[in-house]
Amino acid sequence: MPPLDRNAVIREAELPPGAELLAAGRALAKTWTLGPSAFLAEAGEVSEAAYKRSQMAKGRVMRHAQIGYRDPEKSRRAYAEIHERLAAAGARVDRYGLCLDWAMGYPPDRRPLELRGTGMILDGPEAFARLANAAPVAPHFGDFVLGFPAAVETTQAALSAGSTAIGNLGQYFTFRLPGWDDDVAATAATVTALGLIAGQTVEVLVHSNLDDGFAATLSDLASVLGVALIERYLIEELVGGQVSHCYGHHFSEPLTRLAFQIALARANPTPGTMVYGNTMSYRGEAAANYASLASYLQVDVLAQARRPSGHAVNPVPVSENRRIPEIDEVVDAQLFADRLIERAAGHRPLFDPAEAEALADRLLEGGEHFRDRTLAGLAEAGVAVDDPMELMLALRRVGARRLEAL
Repeated sequence: MPPLDRNAVIREAELPPGAELLAAGRALAKTWTLGPSAFLAEAGEVSEAAYKRSQMAKGRVMRHAQIGYRDPEKSRRAYAEIHERLAAAGARVDRYGLCLDWAMGYPPDRRPLELRGTGMILDGPEAFARLANAAPVAPHFGDFVLGFPAAVETTQAALSAGSTAIGNLGQYFTFRLPGWDDDVAATAATVTALGLIAGQTVEVLVHSNLDDGFAATLSDLASVLGVALIERYLIEELVGGQVSHCYGHHFSEPLTRLAFQIALARANPTPGTMVYGNTMSYRGEAAANYASLASYLQVDVLAQARRPSGHAVNPVPVSENRRIPEIDEVVDAQLFADRLIERAAGHRPLFDPAEAEALADRLLEGGEHFRDRTLAGLAEAGVAVDDPMELMLALRRVGARRLEAL
């Protein structure tokens, strides 16, 4: 494989300097600040990260649910109804991942002209706030915010709705909008939005779902951890923010699922957003999928009980491999998780993490090696690894498989 050459990767004569983009984002933070939040008001916390740390100290396993119907009114109803029904049963969901439509990634004037997906289109900050404050549950705006040409406008709306976890940085590296080929504009918008997040007076987590990023195409799990470490370098050292990772869709093997949780907690002390359900294991009817749900969820619950990392566990409704789950099915999955968490305490004496701990050591060593070699190799090729604009664009254009091979 030929060595990297900056001129072959960065073909533009000039790029917007990352420092200027970050400064523009921080300037926006003077007027675009965190809006009222029903969740933070009830929790008595200043941010979701602070809430996570308080729950970790109590040893409580937090929970995540994914919602977002094409009909915004149904989404608002789900936001309130799921919370209310769980509360009536003595349970709670801590955070909602809100499924925006891919069309939200386009600039606002382009959205009416583009194909729609199956998620929500929210018109303006007021619509974001109405949804996010329909119940005292933490709003997580992940998909189709960071990484896209509309990153600044959508981040502004998410902040105004009281969200303190915004992503999805992982999508920047692998997702592409149909008909949009200007990766320089998408990168510049994302870096500016990161400056806006870092410029807030409260801690706002930059969420990254590793499975949506390079993880799905890398062959070695140590490389996946290496990507998480590169993102930590990018967000913490270059941007001045906090990155919070999610993983789980593709983690079907219980041992590596547990080992990765241990290694990631060591690699990044910032509380994680959520550990996503192993949706790749959902293949059959609902009855069979309940076995898969119990299999991955038991690992995640025991991992959080043993060494909390702040990740909320995610009981994925057993219908998700066939269609978008209905409100009743989201509630059922959460109640299943509530009972499983209660029962998991009796399994802890049977739980020997020694093999997972040993594997976590290997993952951390390999991940640090991947990070160091990648940054050194990019720098040797002439890439400015201290400029977030250039570093992000180079990583995206080189791609996961070539980076891993090099």
